[in-house]
Amino acid sequence: MVFKEYNFLSYVFLVTAVILLAGHAYGAGLCDNSPNKQVCHSIVYKRTDPGEASVAAVHKLVNQTKVAKVVAQRQNKSDEITECITLFDGAILNTRDILAKLDAGNYTEANSFFISAENKFLGCDEWFSDAGKTNPIAKSTKLLIDMAKVGAYLTTLIK
Repeated sequence: MVFKEYNFLSYVFLVTAVILLAGHAYGAGLCDNSPNKQVCHSIVYKRTDPGEASVAAVHKLVNQTKVAKVVAQRQNKSDEITECITLFDGAILNTRDILAKLDAGNYTEANSFFISAENKFLGCDEWFSDAGKTNPIAKSTKLLIDMAKVGAYLTTLIK
């Protein structure tokens, strides 16, 4: 009797482990070589198609860029903040180009526009650095840079 209960519990444990591991691994392959796995997993979530993941990356990047823009607008006015807001607007325009390139199957060009958006976010940090000031929205720009890198990476996986 004890042996039968042990087998039953073993099977329950095994089935639970398989379900949990399968659920955890779902979509994980897309992020295996990502420049930022945590950001990648937040974008990919349960997607397994790199094209769908790239589109999701665009939408999340737009959303977070708008959030960063609001954060920037709440800061004390300065030339650096004004430039960051302008760069954020430019990055949002880049995301429209990314979607158009993805729709047209031009994945290399979509990748280039992700990199262009990344450079705009880096430019915000550079404005503060060049002025000898601390960027008050550095956490926001860091997240945006990471998201753009992940988006660029995901486009390289599309076949």
